Amino acid sequence: MDNWKGSWQLSRPAASWALTVKSSTTGATVRTLTGGEQRGRIDVTWDGTYASGAYVPSGAYSWTLSATPADGLGASVSATGRVTVTGGSAARRDHVGMEGVADALTLNSSGSLTFHRGGTGKYSTTGKVSGSGWSAATVAIPFGDLNGDRCNDVLVRMPDGRMRAYTPACGAALQPTTQHKVLGTGWNMHNVLTAAGDLTGDGRPDLVARKAATGELFVYRGTASGTVGSPIRVGSGWGVYTHITGAGDLNGDGRADLLARHTDGSLYRYDGLGNGLFAPRAKVFSNWGGSYNALIGAGDITGDGKADLVVRDKAGILYRNTGDGKGSFSGRTQIATGWGVYKGVF
Repeated sequence: MDNWKGSWQLSRPAASWALTVKSSTTGATVRTLTGGEQRGRIDVTWDGTYASGAYVPSGAYSWTLSATPADGLGASVSATGRVTVTGGSAARRDHVGMEGVADALTLNSSGSLTFHRGGTGKYSTTGKVSGSGWSAATVAIPFGDLNGDRCNDVLVRMPDGRMRAYTPACGAALQPTTQHKVLGTGWNMHNVLTAAGDLTGDGRPDLVARKAATGELFVYRGTASGTVGSPIRVGSGWGVYTHITGAGDLNGDGRADLLARHTDGSLYRYDGLGNGLFAPRAKVFSNWGGSYNALIGAGDITGDGKADLVVRDKAGILYRNTGDGKGSFSGRTQIATGWGVYKGVF
């Protein structure tokens, strides 16, 4: 990734200065750079890493530069701004642009899986990346970075119940022949498969699954070997939900969350606790979603650092509910039509 450079002209000498960079998603400080006495100009370079040297996730960050006057007269002065990191560690659902904005994945009846690039609050009509040769009964799960190459990967359930973990290069199309591992068989027992992000606090993405026969919910922990571990049962009674989707961090606490639509039309948020479990549900909307046949915890498609919600109705119209970073969303905004041609929107 390219280094970010800033330069500020001083009206008088500074005794010291500090540049603080914060995540626009959580507000947490990711890096602080400091310097001593400076005259004329302050020049700062940040390479998009934490102090440990690890890359920060691609996406939006805010910065504040403060300088203390060398003569001790008056308060410190400051400047603020925003910067977008590209080519950092993989941001949630960013498969194509590597700029921290989330993408959508669709499957059509001809067997093409297509990444649709996010940005400006909708999915771009250009810059699509498609791979053909898939069964129309394929289920794809945009997952996260399995192998540590800073590119997001995809789990794919094949029609016969086998699960594969695909690890394409950044921005590459997803083909059946793309490098992958087989994670096992029997995955057809689940009628929900979704990735919320890191639910267990180990820095790796995890898989959420609902068992069709019982309504039980399970978490499969992502592993260092690029697979998923044994299932952890985290609850029962989840059969009352028509849709369940991993939503990323909705409330700004740095933990992954779930959204679930009840058969009575209520949309609920389940806040992740960071140990694979969830807090009691919180209602987000009432009398909601009766016309929707797809609900996607879309990640940040607006570039503001907050996770959004995308839904498709029975007429094939796509809508965005913009996340507020506090666990709720705005009213819907239409962002596309004609999405009824897709058998799957993931």
